[in-house]
Amino acid sequence: MDTRIFIGELLQDLPLWVALFMSVYVEYQNENIFFGSLIIGIAATFYLLYEIKKGRYSFETLFNKPSEATPFIIYSFLLLIILIILTFQDRLYMGSIVWMYVIAGSLGEMLLMRKDNKIEK
Repeated sequence: MDTRIFIGELLQDLPLWVALFMSVYVEYQNENIFFGSLIIGIAATFYLLYEIKKGRYSFETLFNKPSEATPFIIYSFLLLIILIILTFQDRLYMGSIVWMYVIAGSLGEMLLMRKDNKIEK
């Protein structure tokens, strides 16, 4: 996985981590910080969608190295499980916004990754 794509993936998860942190530590809840992280996450999502559209990021590049893909899948799965648990406990900060962000980003990635994009350099 390319370094830029890896950093994009991490920045894409920033709003999820901020919401998780603010759900656990209620005294630190701040809408400005959350929406700032959401803007960063949306920008990272658009960058990843751009890379997918150009053909530089796909399922093949994601799973090209199993040593990179396995921890990434475990990390993503555990993060989603924690968010689901907090949602069912009704403790997830800005829960509806977080889930709209997750669903919209995931749909965009899945739809673009399904297409057969050729690599443009």
